Amino acid sequence: MSRRRFLRSLAAAPLLPTALSASQAPAPLPPAPATPPPTPTTPSPTVPAPSPSPSPPGPVAQALGDVVRIRYGSQLEEADLAEVRTGIERNLQAADRLRKAVKLGNGDEPINVFHPRLGPPPPPVARRRRR
Repeated sequence: MSRRRFLRSLAAAPLLPTALSASQAPAPLPPAPATPPPTPTTPSPTVPAPSPSPSPPGPVAQALGDVVRIRYGSQLEEADLAEVRTGIERNLQAADRLRKAVKLGNGDEPINVFHPRLGPPPPPVARRRRR
């Protein structure tokens, strides 16, 4: 992968979730139940909720947002750019939470076992003589 292609994908990656969410219609909300659901007897594990981001995007999100502004500024309005920057910031925060939640050691790697398929060799190709 070339450097130019990598930077292009880096700049376009934060736009993908926004584009996908904008193309989908929001699902209608189900009606509220009349009675509250019974409380479970076993405690369920708590999942940390994403922290709201009232502060302005960080320097990395600002820099990536500037890349988007430079490349696509003529096609985007200022509100769109602000939404892209907040989306980038949310993605960076989610990556930080994931990095903190899952600690990987130096020897950790995916569990992929390679098994080559050894079959019979292909039959020889019959070649015709040129005259």
